[in-house]
Amino acid sequence: MSQKVNIVKRKQVFEVILNHPDKLNCMGFEMLRQLDDAVRNAGDDPAVRVLLIRGAGERAFSTGADLQEFRSLSDEKADEWIAFGHSVFNRIEGLPKPTVALINGYAIGGGLELALACDFRVGTPSSVLASVELQHGWLPGWGGMARLRRFIGESRAKEVVILSEKINAHQALEWGLLSRIFDSGAEDPEFEQFLDHLSGISPLAFKQAKAVLMDPDRTTAGPDVQFDILAMKAARAK
Repeated sequence: MSQKVNIVKRKQVFEVILNHPDKLNCMGFEMLRQLDDAVRNAGDDPAVRVLLIRGAGERAFSTGADLQEFRSLSDEKADEWIAFGHSVFNRIEGLPKPTVALINGYAIGGGLELALACDFRVGTPSSVLASVELQHGWLPGWGGMARLRRFIGESRAKEVVILSEKINAHQALEWGLLSRIFDSGAEDPEFEQFLDHLSGISPLAFKQAKAVLMDPDRTTAGPDVQFDILAMKAARAK
């Protein structure tokens, strides 16, 4: 079995490197399986405070699905492909630890969808984000449309998905698709400071804050007030 995902553990950061640079880190079944295993391991390890996902090489985070593999699948296997990709990305989105996508170069199609499942997307000046599935005659299949609409609104989501427009790093920052731009990517001292800051957050406080921020029905009344009371009690008891 080829190694499509590499793991590097440093300090309290669990780094997942998509390792298919000769094909711009496009994702087939094997990479998805290895990514899923890595995310499970990061979630189960109490020493891990941050999950970082990036692409090998300088050209791409990921250009999405391996189209050659996808086109060779039977209808049944294609259905499995879509469902499994959803389960992997949902696992990342629901991880009760900070998740960071470092977009070094292209994040296209399923690569963008993977980045959207993370809590934070950070890039470099060369980052390019795009959803190009409609150009191939199908739709984003791993949750990208729902997440885009949630993050940037219906109008801009239509520009990304329907017009398949490429978004450069500074436009992505303006729209909120990127939260930071680091000039030298993973080697940037400010990026290390960003990871250190995330690593220093109380795991319980982060878990509770993420649950609240991702709840579209959250209010300031009734049971939600009781949640705040219990959360504060838990923090004070530590």
